[in-house]
Amino acid sequence: MNLEEFNIIIFITGIIIGCVATLFVKSLNTRQSKQTISNSSVITIKSLQQELDSKQVIIDNFFTDSNEHLIAAEKRLAELRNCLASNAPQLSNVKIESHQTTTSVLTDDSEITEAPRDYALKKDKEPGMLSESFGLDDRNRDSDLEPKRTI
Repeated sequence: MNLEEFNIIIFITGIIIGCVATLFVKSLNTRQSKQTISNSSVITIKSLQQELDSKQVIIDNFFTDSNEHLIAAEKRLAELRNCLASNAPQLSNVKIESHQTTTSVLTDDSEITEAPRDYALKKDKEPGMLSESFGLDDRNRDSDLEPKRTI
C-alpha cells in the first residue's frame, strides 16, 4: 500500500468518526434541553398556581375586610340616626321617628315568594295550565296514539 492511499483511508475514517461524534453530542444536547424545558414548564406551572393562590387569598381578605367595614359603618349610621331622633325634641318642636334596625343586615329574607299564578284562559271547572292534569285527556288518548291501519 502506498502512503497516499493510507492517508486517504485515515482521512475518510476521521470524517466518519467526526460525524458520529457530532451526532452523539447533538442527541445528548437535545435530551438535556428537553429535560430542562419540561422541568422549567413544571416549575412555571407550579409557580403560576402558587401566585394565583396567593392573589386569591389577597382578594378574599379584601372582600372580608370591606364587608366588616361596611357593617361597622351601617351600625354607626344607625346609632347616629337614633341619637338624632332622641335629641331632636330638645332643639326644636319637630318629632323624628327613630328607626329600629336589626343588626343582621345581611339576612334579609323578609320577601315571601308567591307560587306562580295561572293566567290561562279557561272555562268553568276546567284545569288550568299549572294543574298536574293539564293536557292529559284520556278520551282522545287511545285514538291519537295508534293510527288505524287498513289492509
